[in-house]
Amino acid sequence: MTYFERIVVVGTAELGAWAATCLARRFGPVHLIGPGAETLTDIGVRRYPHAVVRDLDLDTPAVIVDNDGGRLQRLVCDRLLIAGWPVPLLPVNRWVVDGKVVVAGDGADLRLLSTCFDANGLWRPALADYQIRRQSGANSLI
Repeated sequence: MTYFERIVVVGTAELGAWAATCLARRFGPVHLIGPGAETLTDIGVRRYPHAVVRDLDLDTPAVIVDNDGGRLQRLVCDRLLIAGWPVPLLPVNRWVVDGKVVVAGDGADLRLLSTCFDANGLWRPALADYQIRRQSGANSLI
């Protein structure tokens, strides 16, 4: 029996679709909450285009969504990527939570994250590398 981690991408417009595509090619099936092209299903991306994100649980991780106008659903996952959304719950200069949740603000962040995955291959080392690179980039701006 093969085990796939449940990967959820919460993204805006093209950022979410691009991130979901990138992760699906590397790690297998991905759930995308947000807009994206219908053709993504061919590469293993399950879309929730009409779901409205109500809350994020960064500890579990999980995404609480409203699928049908009132009934909330909690999507618990192993890995969570938030692309293009501000996350006020995180401390300043923090982009990774417990090696499970990663926040990418724009296309440059996603390209950096992709580079980290190319260099490291696995989730935890790639996210640790991403946190270090983002931190050093933020410190250089101060």
